[in-house]
Amino acid sequence: MSSRRVIVHIGAQKTGSTSLHRFLARNRDALAERLDIRVPSKGSLTRELGRTCTLYSMRPAKHEADLVALIRQVRDELDGDDRVCVISHENICGAMMGRSDVREVFPSLSNILRLFEQYLAPFVPDYVLYTREMQGWKRSVHNQAVKSDGYAGTLENFLAETADSRGWGAVQAEMEGLVGADRVRVFALEDETTPERPGRQLLRFAGLTDAEIDTLEPLAGRSNQSLNPGALEFMRQLNELALAQPARKQVAELIKNNQTLFADGPMPSQKA
Repeated sequence: MSSRRVIVHIGAQKTGSTSLHRFLARNRDALAERLDIRVPSKGSLTRELGRTCTLYSMRPAKHEADLVALIRQVRDELDGDDRVCVISHENICGAMMGRSDVREVFPSLSNILRLFEQYLAPFVPDYVLYTREMQGWKRSVHNQAVKSDGYAGTLENFLAETADSRGWGAVQAEMEGLVGADRVRVFALEDETTPERPGRQLLRFAGLTDAEIDTLEPLAGRSNQSLNPGALEFMRQLNELALAQPARKQVAELIKNNQTLFADGPMPSQKA
């Protein structure tokens, strides 16, 4: 067992992770004496780790060897440093509802954590999960699934398909049953009081004081915001066309970057 403290922030998606990553990256130098910050960036090991956790959660037999190799690589990089390490990626918990056929809240989470437990040893990480009021979270997840994952159903379809999904309490109980309650922290997004300095609860858990957090450079604005209703409906109807991925990606970028072109009302095809 290593004495180095490691915190793995596993998500969830749509709980402010993108803003947190921007904030931590912006303040990496200021935090460097205390924290070893590992957030997803282009070409980074953390980015590949999160991507592979998503793929593994949907097709474990195909992607387990890749995920194990990445966890081992993370473990090897943890040697020779005594700072608190924070590894953060919103997809460590697995694919979000609305992607492919996933309609449950992180059904592969236990299998992912078992791999972390086995292959991150001798390091014994704490796990952090952020939550959000469930119905509001599902609405945001639907928006993201339409925007990024090609989901073609309406919000009403999505809520019906996920009506029987488990709640955050069940997710927490699953995590605690696997690694012990002392190694699990669940923070509510609603308890984050300073959006310009996101992740305050996580940073406190990592050992920073409020005074230290308040000295960090704040964010100027939000990121990865939801599509407005008109753009969302246009994107949803685009998804129904099942375009080839390169073409869909190009059109999707146009929609995301030009939302003011879309009225908030129903699309013409929906009118009587």
